[in-house]
Amino acid sequence: MFNDASWLALSGRLLLIAYFLIAAVLALRPEEVKHHVGMLTRFRVPFPAASFWAGVAMMWAGCLLLLTGWHADLGVYCLIAFTLLANVIYNRFWNESEPMRRHFTMMLLCANTAVIGGLLLVLERLP
Repeated sequence: MFNDASWLALSGRLLLIAYFLIAAVLALRPEEVKHHVGMLTRFRVPFPAASFWAGVAMMWAGCLLLLTGWHADLGVYCLIAFTLLANVIYNRFWNESEPMRRHFTMMLLCANTAVIGGLLLVLERLP
């Protein structure tokens, strides 16, 4: 499954996979689907429902590819692309007028940027 001898690298990889799998499972709840499609509509994303399901598919595909090790690099690229797009769409802190909401949204953008950094480290260690 993994050709990496380092338990730290393996732990980091599994934690990143768990993060995306949990997000993907939670996103499938009916109220979450409705919420996200509504947000994508509000943000004027073309084809909001299809965009939502494409994002969920990218998370599942990326996790499965990375978990199985089959074309793991493509899995990492799926997760990076998903995270970048989600950041651009959802975390527009500069549009927030309320200071606490602005700060929270900016911190989400920073946290997701750090997740991308972790994915890049995983990509570097792939065989």
